[in-house]
Amino acid sequence: MEAKSLKFKVLFCIFTCLLQADASVFSYEEALVKYDENNLKMPEPESDGRIQTLNKKGAVTAKFDYATIEFLKFAQGKVVLEIGGTYGKVMITALRQSKSTQYTLNDLDPRHLFIAAKILQSKVNENKLKPNSAQQVKFIRADVTNAQNIKNFGATYDAIFVGRVLHFLTPDQLEDAVKHLFLLLKPGGRIFVVAITPYVKRFEKFILEYERRINAKEENPGFVKSLHEYVNPEVTAPEQIKNISIEPFFFLDDKALRAVFERNDFRVIECKMIPLSYKSKSWELDGRENVILIAEKP
Repeated sequence: MEAKSLKFKVLFCIFTCLLQADASVFSYEEALVKYDENNLKMPEPESDGRIQTLNKKGAVTAKFDYATIEFLKFAQGKVVLEIGGTYGKVMITALRQSKSTQYTLNDLDPRHLFIAAKILQSKVNENKLKPNSAQQVKFIRADVTNAQNIKNFGATYDAIFVGRVLHFLTPDQLEDAVKHLFLLLKPGGRIFVVAITPYVKRFEKFILEYERRINAKEENPGFVKSLHEYVNPEVTAPEQIKNISIEPFFFLDDKALRAVFERNDFRVIECKMIPLSYKSKSWELDGRENVILIAEKP
């Protein structure tokens, strides 16, 4: 019995270690080394200024939207976390605003974090950021839907920004992510979210199906198994279609986003659909392209 018990403990430890290996914390110096080791380069901007991610999880927009601006106002001098921060554009602005902000940049793809560290180094070298700005930053590769990964953040935060991430989750993953975000936030802390709605030019073929599902009161009407059957080739170049993920996608609106946060005990301050913050023939439709949410942990 003792031998079996010991074997079980060993297997449990191995299993736990494997789970923890899914998340990694990098210092600024470590991220710079990884950047060089992987010979990384950020993609060139598209015609509308968007910069594609390396893992087919959307793109970084050229201009900050309302939720991002509100996050940056609230974040000054606080301990903050950005989920899915890619190349660190929001982070750089936050560091420029305040020398006391403590910023954790998170992403699923560690290559994005390494590029963000390199951009940070460039800004310091160009005297656009103070030399000690790097001391304000921590880089974490982790999956916010994974309960084990959440432990690797090692802190709770005054503010969290989740920019264009939640629509890449399944309904179950979204529920888990919001539960975990609640745990990561300090009481009185705020979360700022922006996500894509169905009302975009690139996927407008989905709108009729989406509205049919709503009228039929179907559960999760914005969830699709693949975006490819809804893509509009008139506004999407062949190379852009190749960059669209084959994984499921969850178009969100103000009702769906509000509901999932309220179910998980957030107090919603503001939730609404808003226009794009930039001009784009591929995405602009009717002024409802994005949905934003600002909520507080009581």
